[in-house]
Amino acid sequence: MMALSGTRIKMLTASGLFLLLGGFPRLNGQDASKPDVSLNLGLLGFTLEKNTLDDVKHRLGTTREGSCSEDAEASKTVCYISDDSNKIRVLFESGSSGGWSRLDGFRVISGNLPVKCQLQCKVTTAFGKSIQTSGGLRFGLSRDEVITLLGPPTKVNGNRLTFEFWSKRPMTKSEVEKEVEAFKSPVTSPYWDVHDVFEVTLKDSKVSEFEVHHTVTY
Repeated sequence: MMALSGTRIKMLTASGLFLLLGGFPRLNGQDASKPDVSLNLGLLGFTLEKNTLDDVKHRLGTTREGSCSEDAEASKTVCYISDDSNKIRVLFESGSSGGWSRLDGFRVISGNLPVKCQLQCKVTTAFGKSIQTSGGLRFGLSRDEVITLLGPPTKVNGNRLTFEFWSKRPMTKSEVEKEVEAFKSPVTSPYWDVHDVFEVTLKDSKVSEFEVHHTVTY
């Protein structure tokens, strides 16, 4: 798949072509023998591509947006930390795929891991040690349990497992019309390219950090 250039992504953002979905059915084009990764795109009642950073701040409390990169197109990130001794950190992100507004990623980090990204995190009582995705990805799972949930990893780097999934989703008639209007050219392949990436870090053979990124391009 050819990813969009930064300029084209911004144009898509401006034209409001990102999908407003009420849920995530099985992604079109996904092999039925593979796990339904859409089940793991939700966390704490927020779903990637459906909800926004403002939704998160409205429900979990207002906090300053930051970034873990100095790149001009780096994702906007908001951070929350549990008010108990576990000090679990949850980061919600929106980058180019989400128009720097709609959620396209999240990260859950155990309190006993070093902080790699310095962000202002708001203390909250909204989650605890049992925090997990809507599909069951959570702290404490073994390597085998993660593989049962997500299938064989695409890449293994020490204690870090990467799982990648590619699929296509058909555009609606309205989306095709907006695409034609925005770029003054016919749509020859009316499908969104969907790329889901799961990064899982193990410590003492158990999950201690996980992140999910959901990218939609044309």
